[in-house]
Amino acid sequence: MLNLLRIEGYKFRRFKPFYFCLAMLVILGIVGAVRGLSQNYINYYGIGIMHDGFVDSVQDCSFAFVISMLIAWYTGLDFTNRTVHRSIVTGGKRWMVIATRIMATSLMTFIFHLFLIGSQIVTFGKTCGYSLEGFCRQDLVWLGVVALQLIAENAFYTLITVICGNVYTALFACVIIAAIGGNTLRNVFVGNTIYEHSFFCFAKSASASDLIPCAICAIIAIIIFVGATCIYFNKKDVLN
Repeated sequence: MLNLLRIEGYKFRRFKPFYFCLAMLVILGIVGAVRGLSQNYINYYGIGIMHDGFVDSVQDCSFAFVISMLIAWYTGLDFTNRTVHRSIVTGGKRWMVIATRIMATSLMTFIFHLFLIGSQIVTFGKTCGYSLEGFCRQDLVWLGVVALQLIAENAFYTLITVICGNVYTALFACVIIAAIGGNTLRNVFVGNTIYEHSFFCFAKSASASDLIPCAICAIIAIIIFVGATCIYFNKKDVLN
């Protein structure tokens, strides 16, 4: 497991699409720090303090297609480049191969989400003034639950990528599913309890009534998708 994690760490540090996506968020943050929020946005949403930027961004699923793309790209390359084959023939157990890739992509997507939150906080701070008013420990719990939902999302797209078996098919499938799950389902099932507690829709608030069911659903999804991926991968022929 440690050797596999070291390999993933090496790959992670050299995965250029991840840095490109982070650069995109940094640019958005710089633009936000210069421009701030429009008056129409402030009036419509009743923005008053910088903490509103955290509330707005921690639940933001707008970049779900980018997250799915990163997962499919990172994991799919292992099949296309036969990295998975080498991991297995050198003694790596298949469940470890799956676990280490989910760990790597989960870290990647969580960092991406933190950059998104940071860019929004900077934008709101520019408009409302930089202040820690409103921030509390419960926000860390909220962020932790969203991290769980991100792990569930990673497990889901990893399963799809393993089924596809190559980076190109996986990219197409994951981005299409993310677009449907993140946009179509959001419009169709807005206000639906099951949908809004799934990983397609991050926890809406820091209240226990939102966080507890979201956390439970995320844990169940992680168990199901990781288990399904390991079962499928154990039967998949990747040695030829």
